[in-house]
Amino acid sequence: MRQVIFLVPILLFPAIWSHEASVHITGQLFCNGTPYQHEKVTVWEKNYVFADSFGAKTKTDPNGYFELKATLSDGIYYPKPYFYMINWCMEKQWWNDKNGDKLMCSDPLKVFVPAQYINNGSTPTIKWEMNRVELTQVETQFAGLEAVLKGVLGQKGECRRILKEDRKDEPE
Repeated sequence: MRQVIFLVPILLFPAIWSHEASVHITGQLFCNGTPYQHEKVTVWEKNYVFADSFGAKTKTDPNGYFELKATLSDGIYYPKPYFYMINWCMEKQWWNDKNGDKLMCSDPLKVFVPAQYINNGSTPTIKWEMNRVELTQVETQFAGLEAVLKGVLGQKGECRRILKEDRKDEPE
């Protein structure tokens, strides 16, 4: 019985101290002046102890436009949401294999939502309109320990294989 009484406050602690916030983000993404089409964009909540928490995801439309809404909570700190995507506009390296397929890799882009656009509670009333964003002009932002280690502990980039028949450039 003592064990149960001891566990109840521990289990209720996150519910009592939990902070909830919401965001509504819109924007239009471009890569060298061309709409950044059909690419995944997400909202996450920065956690300083555990892994970051997922908020919402969508894909850009044919004009590069997107809209995201998310409700985020944190057991100890006030939520610190950020916009996240893989910036294929800024590919880092690529290789051609013997078949002419291309392997293209890129780093993530992380931009923290400004404090004035983070809404208290589960319903966003203020919208962060990023408007027109040229992805070649944006740098990723770091927070917490990853600011010191410059992304060593943060999310990693991704790679894509582009088949020879789908390439628009000429294979080497």
